[in-house]
Amino acid sequence: MSDSRQREFISFLSAEDVIEKANESLEGKNWKPLAETSNAALISLKTPLVASFFKKFFETKYAFIYRSVEDELISSSSEKLSDLVDTLFQAATERQTLDDSFFVFLDYFKEAPQILEKNVLHYSSLIADKSDSLLTSLRELKNLHERVRRRADQFGLNLALNEIVSRLFSLECPLLPTLESDLVDFLSKFPPDEEGASKFLDNQIVLAVGEYDESSVEVQLSRLETIIKEIKRYSLTFMKWLTVPDNLFVSYLEKGFRRYGTIATWLEGIKEARTEYGLGQSHWEQARRWYFEKISSRILPSFQKAMAGWACWTIIEERQIKDPLAHAGETMRYSARRSEFRIIKCEESSGVFDLCSVDELMITSSGLKKGERSFPFNSIRTQLEELRLSREAFLDSKDAIFVGYTWKYLLPGGGPDKEAKNNERIECFNYYCVTVSATGFGVPLIKLFFAREESARTFIEFLKEARIMSSWKEYPQNGLPAPLKAKTKNRSESEDQINPGEANHKTVEELIIQNMVEESDESEIEETTEVPVVPISAELLEKINSLHYELEWSTKKMNEVEWTYFFPEREKEEEDIKIAEPLQEEMTGFRELEAKIEALSGKTKRTVCKILSCEPEREYSLQELGLTFWSVFVVAPKVTSGGKPLIEVISGDVPRLVWGNNFDEETRELLKARFASDD
Repeated sequence: MSDSRQREFISFLSAEDVIEKANESLEGKNWKPLAETSNAALISLKTPLVASFFKKFFETKYAFIYRSVEDELISSSSEKLSDLVDTLFQAATERQTLDDSFFVFLDYFKEAPQILEKNVLHYSSLIADKSDSLLTSLRELKNLHERVRRRADQFGLNLALNEIVSRLFSLECPLLPTLESDLVDFLSKFPPDEEGASKFLDNQIVLAVGEYDESSVEVQLSRLETIIKEIKRYSLTFMKWLTVPDNLFVSYLEKGFRRYGTIATWLEGIKEARTEYGLGQSHWEQARRWYFEKISSRILPSFQKAMAGWACWTIIEERQIKDPLAHAGETMRYSARRSEFRIIKCEESSGVFDLCSVDELMITSSGLKKGERSFPFNSIRTQLEELRLSREAFLDSKDAIFVGYTWKYLLPGGGPDKEAKNNERIECFNYYCVTVSATGFGVPLIKLFFAREESARTFIEFLKEARIMSSWKEYPQNGLPAPLKAKTKNRSESEDQINPGEANHKTVEELIIQNMVEESDESEIEETTEVPVVPISAELLEKINSLHYELEWSTKKMNEVEWTYFFPEREKEEEDIKIAEPLQEEMTGFRELEAKIEALSGKTKRTVCKILSCEPEREYSLQELGLTFWSVFVVAPKVTSGGKPLIEVISGDVPRLVWGNNFDEETRELLKARFASDD
């Protein structure tokens, strides 16, 4: 005898047990049963007929009797039915599965909706605690809901199973599980909360992408993009309530960065995912913003903390002193204003991040910006100079370091001029001047005075650290997505691999089909006899449908299929085409430039050949090349490819010329080899 059947036999409540406990609880008075099952009974005192007219003169008493699974006879009595609620709940929930027979007692209690709700929550919590599979636990919870649904509707009770469903969604499940239509309807009625949906998404990502691996970041990011797209499609059919967060890709980057690797490792993985596995534009933009956020969050806080309380001035004018000996030996007088560094940290429409500003100079992720003109980091130069200035040269000395005195009027040898009237001593202070300039720009972008040397050096180091943000470049989208990691097998195949000796092992579904085939074969041989149709009662029909529903689920559970999910591997021909496209574009640019140069003639072509004989990407003055401004001005607009000029002229006090900035190294070498010899 199985344990469950034995427990049912032990917990059977006999008539003798009811009589014994009823006489004991109701003090031997006349009593009558109100409702009884195989293991519980609800009884009350039998009131005389006249009690219907004089209720207040007669006392009513109730008793609830049941036999527990430990074969203990338990009873509780009271003048109010509400006092027996706890005993009823204890009797209804001491078994591992829901017992429908206890529902008959609910008709006598005003607290029936609360009792039923507590009962359902108790058994649904047991399902969540003992299950380790999402699909199995969802099916069991759905069966529980079907068994109590009619009673809940009768009491007007709305069962709140959303919290339990959320707990179930943290359990293991296959990749993009296929749900039956009844489960889809059940989840649409009781969807999980945001935490449960988030755990489900994390589980799907782990199945599709795998654990974090620093050596294959690009493959994981490609898989991540694929599974995000597939989950969105999947939710339209099976989980319409599921909303995939827009920051799911970025949150994966953030978690991976916290666990393993450096920002450089993840940056390289993002680039390779773009160029080798075709990372989409939307996720490419999200990765770019995340990268800039990580860099700026590492650079800006320390810089902001270090610059607190700085004394800094922006030089706005420098005037030469004609008579230095009458002005403490100073040769320049500086006009300046107090400056402050303001942290901005915002993104422009062009995708460039603004980090901070000082006066009119803006420091961005791509370089420096002054007015409408931008200067990349590779053209920025800084120079630090220590200056000892008196008040004759610079008046504002607040926070500056005092270094001594000098005289207003000096002799050529450096001593004080004793013959000068009112020759006073003047204080001298140390200043640290940082000059920021750009290649090809005639005047400095900004000149700053700092009162402390460490402040000046911190500003220079900040500019150097900000250069790393310019390492992000736009890359073409190329390649095919990487195949997902999850490749599951049919459960029956897995069991055959585990038990290879059981060759005749068959599932319940296969046995049912085999029996049906055998019966149909026998029926063809035997003579058919008419069987009278016996009508089935409504209660029996409902019971048959319920058993059929559970049997159908048991059959499916024994042969549960986990779907295989994979992506086709990239074909070699497609790979060759993808690799050949950039090379073809490079050759097209060279051919276009070659055709335009060949179309030139005479002095114009000789000018181009002379320019191409020089080093590319290096700036030359027109005097060094022996060219006139007019000759370069005429030829430069004629040699372009894709709207990009081959030869550029940098304006300024001394015009300079450079070629090849807009083209790759291979194109420059081809052009130089082709035309430099014609000079």
